[in-house]
Amino acid sequence: MAITWYDVLGVPAGASADTLRQAYDGRKGQLRAELLNGAPSPVLSAAARASQSIEAAWLVLSDPGRRRAYDEEIGLHREHGLRGSADFGGSAGSAMPGTDAFYLLRGRFGAMLGGAAMALSDWLRPRPAPPPRGRTVPDVRGLFYQPCRDVVTMAGLRLAVVRLTQDPMPVEGLVVSQSLAAGSHVRAGTTLTVRVWHPPRHR
Repeated sequence: MAITWYDVLGVPAGASADTLRQAYDGRKGQLRAELLNGAPSPVLSAAARASQSIEAAWLVLSDPGRRRAYDEEIGLHREHGLRGSADFGGSAGSAMPGTDAFYLLRGRFGAMLGGAAMALSDWLRPRPAPPPRGRTVPDVRGLFYQPCRDVVTMAGLRLAVVRLTQDPMPVEGLVVSQSLAAGSHVRAGTTLTVRVWHPPRHR
C-alpha cells in the first residue's frame, strides 16, 4: 500500500502550483478552530493529525526543488499518473519499489519533517506480512475521505462509511475512527467501517 503527499492534499502528481495552493488552503480551511469548536475529542485528535500531514505535504510540494527530489525518491513518474504503476495507469516497469509499504516518510524527507513525520509514523510504517490471502488493516484515522478510500482499496478491503454530522457542510469529510484495529490481519474483501466527520452547516 502506498499513499503520497499528493494524496494527502487530494491533487494529482502533475498539479500546478496554483492547484496545490488551493488544495492546501481548502484542507486547512476545513480544520479552522471555529469549525472544530465543541467537537468531541476523537474529532479533535483526527483534525490535529490531519493538520500535521497537510503542513508536511505543503512543506515538500510547495517548493519546486523539494518536490522534484521527492518525486524521484518515491519513484513517482508524473507522466504515468499519481503513482506511476501498472495499477494506477502506468507501465509495469515504472512501479514504485516496495508497494507493500507507505511512502509518505522516506529518507531525508522523514528527517526534514521532524515532529510531523514522527506523529504520522503509526500511519505510514510498513505493516507485518499478513497470512496468505490476508490483508493488513491500514490506519486511516486523520485522513480525508478520498485518500482514505484509496488506501482501503489498495489494501484489498471494502469500505463502509458512517457520517457523524447530521447537517454537514458540502466538503470532504475527515475520518475520525475505524471499526477494525490498524495492523490487524483480515480476509481480503473484509469491510472496514469508518466514521466520518464534516463541519456542520449550521452551528
